[in-house]
Amino acid sequence: MLVVTGGLGRVATVLRPALPPDTRLIDLRPGGENLDLSDPRQAAEAVHGADAVLHLAATPSPGQDWSTAYQGNVVLTEILLRACGGRVPRIVLASSIHAMGLYHRPDRELISPEWTPWPCCAYGVSKVAVEKLGRRHAERYGVSVICLRLGSCGYPLDQRRIADMWLSDRDARHLASAALTADVEFGTYFGVSANTPARWDTTNAQAELGYRPADDSSAFDIPEDRPYEFPDCHMFS
Repeated sequence: MLVVTGGLGRVATVLRPALPPDTRLIDLRPGGENLDLSDPRQAAEAVHGADAVLHLAATPSPGQDWSTAYQGNVVLTEILLRACGGRVPRIVLASSIHAMGLYHRPDRELISPEWTPWPCCAYGVSKVAVEKLGRRHAERYGVSVICLRLGSCGYPLDQRRIADMWLSDRDARHLASAALTADVEFGTYFGVSANTPARWDTTNAQAELGYRPADDSSAFDIPEDRPYEFPDCHMFS
């Protein structure tokens, strides 16, 4: 059985057609299993009997402050991982390319997921912490924990600035399926499509997960950028 937290959110909505029929969707919004993951008892109920957990629940805005990011991403993930313990053999954590956002500069070479994290905002910092929690959990319990640094997933391709970090619906589904089945103890991977020009290196995702991105944002006529709405995020500055 697969448990998906944030099961009615933007990314989960993209992935839902590729999820197995026995998937449980955990979400506080109407239509999901209404369990509050910030409560350790309810988190334990959410993951009870799970063969795998896809943790998408988060506060995802790059404009949020540290207090919000810490509570909604770091604390929530720590509670979930404690609930999983060593009983859930496979956990996939949604991270973000914002964990590496300050590498995103026009004169930079292809950004490797192996480089030291360099977040561009409080949201990115929280996702670095989530990855560290995941590594510690994998080492402590000997289970598989995979961190996916997702790009722009579930958003319209309506600005040029997101073209190199776009993740198509089809590629997102393939990436999630690959992460849920790969024989990997721990790894961190960029979740972007085969965009031209490439800025985010998916070599390890292809080699270790079997990810095969098929879509390219350059095939589309993308509108010019609008003013960036998150002044405290330095991904594009």
